Amino acid sequence: MELLSQLGMVNKKLDSIYRQKARVNWLKHGDFNSKFFHSAIRWRRLKNEVKGVEVDSQWCEEPEVVRREAKLLFEKRFMATQDFGVHLGSVEFRSLPLEVSRNMVVSFSEEEVKNVVWECGGSKSLGPDGFNFNFIKSCWEVIKVDVMAAMQLFHATGSLPKGCNASFIALIPKVRDPSSLDQFRPISLVGVIYKIITKVLSSHMKKIMSLIIDDCQSAFLCDRGLLDSVIMVNEVFEEINRNKKSGVCFKVDFEKAYDSVRWSFLFDMLHRLGFHDKWISWVKGCLVSSSVSVLVNGSLTEEFKPSRGLR
Repeated sequence: MELLSQLGMVNKKLDSIYRQKARVNWLKHGDFNSKFFHSAIRWRRLKNEVKGVEVDSQWCEEPEVVRREAKLLFEKRFMATQDFGVHLGSVEFRSLPLEVSRNMVVSFSEEEVKNVVWECGGSKSLGPDGFNFNFIKSCWEVIKVDVMAAMQLFHATGSLPKGCNASFIALIPKVRDPSSLDQFRPISLVGVIYKIITKVLSSHMKKIMSLIIDDCQSAFLCDRGLLDSVIMVNEVFEEINRNKKSGVCFKVDFEKAYDSVRWSFLFDMLHRLGFHDKWISWVKGCLVSSSVSVLVNGSLTEEFKPSRGLR
């Protein structure tokens, strides 16, 4: 009976692993670990496999070369570009009231941290620390003291221990049979403690975004719909055509607009928008402590630190 009990526990753990790898809802709704789920895992693995890359117009499948090229690609992507000296000193921006900025840096409460944990999906892919939110939720009463101690340490110092903000970049193909690394979508796998910290900060940000973001901005904001912008563009085109006017349409690449911001520019904008110095130190701590490794077919590249022009 004891051996059967141990076997049942092992099978339960395997089911949990396969549930995460297979990404199929049938298991979630009561099906058992079967040949179907193993086939789903193999299919996902083959679909996401990086078979090779083009190096100097030559196709290469050598694993070491593929990992090296992946590391070089993301090192370059996360490196600060040339500073063209463009500044917005003469532009006026909305600014947070002093009382609002102070309220944003109050101590983190156990209730808001717990709410953030319970809002996260429990069976997402693991980060470098090897834990997911199912573990945090099931063991909350045991580990909540340590989690809150980590949160209060970050609140007081604005820094994260070494390794806490390490992340893996997994590559997901955007097209069938990709031939270059640019045709893969990078997905960042981060540790649960860092995710809790950033989600708590994000919950504070959501409350004040309407105070600093213009009303015409509709994307990426709570209670505003992206389709509002589509309707607005259609109305503008209709107005131009109806009155037989001329106009210029300028489309911005979202990747370049939102994912490649110099850190010095970010901190300057936070200061001009009226954010508290402690809040800016928290953002700086999250960025400076980051380290990245690229996950290529289950193998990691050497770790590197991103830099966006912070001096």
